[in-house]
Amino acid sequence: MPHASRQLLTSGLRSVLAIALLAGIAHAAIDDDAREAFEAAQNHIDQRDLRSAKVELLNATAAEPEWIEAQLKLAEVSLELFDPETAREHIDKAIKLGAPETAYSHLLGHALWLSGETGKAETALTQKTVARANMPYAFRILGRVYMDQGDTIAAGQAFDSGLKLAPKDDRLWTEVARLRYVVSDLGGATAALERALALNPANVRALELRGRVVRDQFGLAAALPWFERGLQIDPNDVPSLEEYGTTLGELGRYREMLVQARKILTLDTKNAKAFYMQAILAARAGNYALARRIMGKVGGRFAELPGPQMLVAVSEYELGNFNTAIEILTRLVSAQPHNIELRTLLARALHRSGDQSAAWDAIAPVANREDADHYSIVLAGRILEALGERDAAAFRLDRAAYPSITTPLALAETQALGAAAAEAAREPKNARKVLPYVRLLLSAGQFGQARQAISPLVAGNDGVVEAQLIAGDVELAAGNRVGAIAAYEKARKVALNDAVLGRLVAAYRGAGNANAASNVIAEYLVYNPSSLPGQRLAAFDLIDRKLWDQALPILYRMRARTGFNDSVLNANIARTLTALGEHDEAVREARLAYRIDPANVMTTYAYGRAVMLQGDDAKRARDLLRKASKLAPDDKDIARDYRAAQKL
Repeated sequence: MPHASRQLLTSGLRSVLAIALLAGIAHAAIDDDAREAFEAAQNHIDQRDLRSAKVELLNATAAEPEWIEAQLKLAEVSLELFDPETAREHIDKAIKLGAPETAYSHLLGHALWLSGETGKAETALTQKTVARANMPYAFRILGRVYMDQGDTIAAGQAFDSGLKLAPKDDRLWTEVARLRYVVSDLGGATAALERALALNPANVRALELRGRVVRDQFGLAAALPWFERGLQIDPNDVPSLEEYGTTLGELGRYREMLVQARKILTLDTKNAKAFYMQAILAARAGNYALARRIMGKVGGRFAELPGPQMLVAVSEYELGNFNTAIEILTRLVSAQPHNIELRTLLARALHRSGDQSAAWDAIAPVANREDADHYSIVLAGRILEALGERDAAAFRLDRAAYPSITTPLALAETQALGAAAAEAAREPKNARKVLPYVRLLLSAGQFGQARQAISPLVAGNDGVVEAQLIAGDVELAAGNRVGAIAAYEKARKVALNDAVLGRLVAAYRGAGNANAASNVIAEYLVYNPSSLPGQRLAAFDLIDRKLWDQALPILYRMRARTGFNDSVLNANIARTLTALGEHDEAVREARLAYRIDPANVMTTYAYGRAVMLQGDDAKRARDLLRKASKLAPDDKDIARDYRAAQKL
């Protein structure tokens, strides 16, 4: 146990006399209006109406400004409302009135932590005297302080110390769940939240966190009931409203998201997340100037998070301010070098700005991978064209012509192997420390050592999805597809997110089990109906199974969201219409795809085949299929249709 936690444990031994002192400081006769307001506040607290309680406590302290108990109760309620400024004001008043340390030290630590002063918060919680009754509270906040400092081991020890004193403290169990969530142990987080909610079904913080965990586990739609349940208990709980609103937005339910954003702003006029939701809605509507103006209202630590920063970068890009977008994205990529989406956005901005060499440096780690997505491959091809590398560009554009389902893998690690090994050895059960080391071993082909490194993390850690995924990746790289599927299925039991979905679908398809792959996709879409990766996989799966009438609506929905500039998506719509016998519509869609990318073998072939089957322009069909045949001379389907066109 850290010295700070041991100090906190012993500090309660001197608290009995101080508590008696506090009782003696209280006025013998409290103003009747103040006492009535205080009692009303307590009733509001019992009903989880903290805002009304705060108003009543402000009335009580105004009527009886020297009442220490009312000052400290107001501070406590303010902290529950995430208002450290008001809390600190009334803690200071209580101190001036003579309140002993035991009465306020836990509250002071909480206020300092909420204000971002983690060092001072740690001092307040460990160096000041804490009443024994307040020690579970103090340990709960101390654990959060350590989490913010990045010391997850000390955080866990603080929470454990609190639970030894109060094993049925549902707030402490909620924080244990939060810690497990932070270290990617979704299964462990779920178990701790179940314990918290069994102790107190009305624990709004546990319900909000449960919604976040479920969102990561099973998708957006699955999370909504948890947020809604919390809001039934406390309709004005801002964190729950924030998570509920952002989840609605990610589901494409933007009007409902806007309702939540407006409600948040009535409760907190400067709420950064509410402004962020409004900016997202403006960007979705194509009004990037408005999105940028709204983001100008977003301040504090939230404004520096990757999501808000990326929205600003995208807005600047769409407004033609490429250098500003590049500056933001470069900073984000430096902080998150393995984030594929950020790298792709940076490469796109650099490409548009004319800095093709830097654009290639940004996109190469993504586009050169076996699991590279269609867009990044096409972007890489365009960048190489701009660099004058025609052959290399043609190779990538040809590769992008026929998208396939592949196992999504993490970007290569840049950390040195020795340093990564040392980090993993220090914390062998911490996924964030072990996974970089395992990825380095995988890239070096050291499968045996990779298995050995992953073993302590996987053992007894079925709830850590990333551990099961990397275990599957190791087995897949070693040629053990059965073992890989078993590991991926363990991950699926805990969470079915994008990473699990892609791996399982690719693994099952590679094993020739198309039905299992289809079932995974269908299960994923139940809770993530608006997911573009899920829709794309579902559409390709249905096309492969020749279920054209089921694939077409999905393809149309995807295009409604992404626009008409995806040549491969348009070509697939044309292919599907052709298979359904809708030849005139197929020709229109194929023509659109071909205009966007006339050098692409897929668009050329889809257009030529559609024209041939329409039967109105035999020469055009022959010309297009001849071109497709030259682009892909070994493709048997193209050769067959070209021969048929020559007979027209």
